[in-house]
Amino acid sequence: MFGHEKGAFTDARNTKKGKFELAQDGTVFLDEIAELELILQVKILRFLQEKEIERVGGQHRIQLDLRILAATNKDLEEEVRKGNFREDLYYRLNIIKIDMPPLRERGEDVILLANVFLKKFCKEMNFNIKGFSDEALNAMREHKWPGNVRELENKVKRAIIMAKSPFIIPEDLELKQYKKRKNLNLKEARDVFESQYIKEALIRSEGKVTDAAESIDVVRSTFYSLMNKYNIDPSKYGN
Repeated sequence: MFGHEKGAFTDARNTKKGKFELAQDGTVFLDEIAELELILQVKILRFLQEKEIERVGGQHRIQLDLRILAATNKDLEEEVRKGNFREDLYYRLNIIKIDMPPLRERGEDVILLANVFLKKFCKEMNFNIKGFSDEALNAMREHKWPGNVRELENKVKRAIIMAKSPFIIPEDLELKQYKKRKNLNLKEARDVFESQYIKEALIRSEGKVTDAAESIDVVRSTFYSLMNKYNIDPSKYGN
């Protein structure tokens, strides 16, 4: 973080600027600040107080002007009480505090983020996944996401690789299917099957209603009636 001078230690063949010096007039983001060893906490505190650093092996101080952002998933006040984090550094950092709620408390953000990751990884890996099934969307909404956004990112990446159809299902995400209806009567069971059958036909035909109708041997008008009955939008299954 603070750089070193040439000859400061065995492998120091050249002078090297540290991250703080390279960020002059900019911003340094310190992730997982609670994991810093106490000796590093002292050095960062000194910089925040004096606005200057000294490279390892250096003999003069370097004045810097930059912004510090810090993040952690721990309760820093509790870490201070335990003696794991310096109280003076905590108050130096805690000028403007922004609490970020966990993913499970952020409503539809999980769907927005999932779609961002889907587009990102499909482009990177050259996969043609069109989206998430309704069951997958419900599964993501209900999952508690103990690993927060990183867990979501990893599950979406895995799902893209494992998916066997253009739409990701809960099993691709390694999530169980939530909100399954139990003790259905015959009519309810028939409706569930029929709705899923229509969706699968649209998936296979990539949203082309005529092709989907032909694939299950019904006329186009009947297929439209079934889509209206179950509120199915064919455009969700097209390109």
